[in-house]
Amino acid sequence: MMSSPVLSPPTLFTPADLKSKTTLLDNITELINDAFTRSKGLDPEKWEGAHRKRFPTLESYFEMLGEEGIITAIFDHDRIVAVAAAVPWTGGWKKEGAGVEKGWEIKAVAVHGDTKYLHRGLAVQLYTSLEQYLIQQERTKILKTKEVERAMTGHVSLWILAAECINGAYWRKRGYREVRRDTCGPSTWGCLTSFEMVVLQKELTFDLRSN
Repeated sequence: MMSSPVLSPPTLFTPADLKSKTTLLDNITELINDAFTRSKGLDPEKWEGAHRKRFPTLESYFEMLGEEGIITAIFDHDRIVAVAAAVPWTGGWKKEGAGVEKGWEIKAVAVHGDTKYLHRGLAVQLYTSLEQYLIQQERTKILKTKEVERAMTGHVSLWILAAECINGAYWRKRGYREVRRDTCGPSTWGCLTSFEMVVLQKELTFDLRSN
């Protein structure tokens, strides 16, 4: 008989937190790599998913996070079953928009492939956790300046860089709009043919008068 999961609320970590939690870090990258392989395995003629890891080393994961990245995770007892990260947006794949577009990129989202964790809204909980954190950080930043005297609302821009054929529709259903797209050829992200890479954006607006 399949046991019911006992899921934790989303828990936030910084890159510094993970550096002292080697086992957790190993489990995070394993979870992401497994999810990455599953998504590409749905179309093996198009993607080199079975032999390609999203993060082949722990160092590559830290490189993605940078110093300012934030990670959120959900656990079933001591087992990590869902994870996502937000990092400062630095422009698209070819760095278009770098230095002009501001905000945070949602990256490396993964949910465990066991059926008892799928279709339970775990990814949505992760996004919500990150959104709440980023809004609070931006609110605190604004309230420390005189900008609050000139505005009643604040804004946080969220960005997604996605393969249209894999999860473009998924992100649109969650409020993201397309900003631009480009056709990418073989070898990009392990693609064996070509695909449309889309840049998607979502604007979060919040009231500066409330917590």
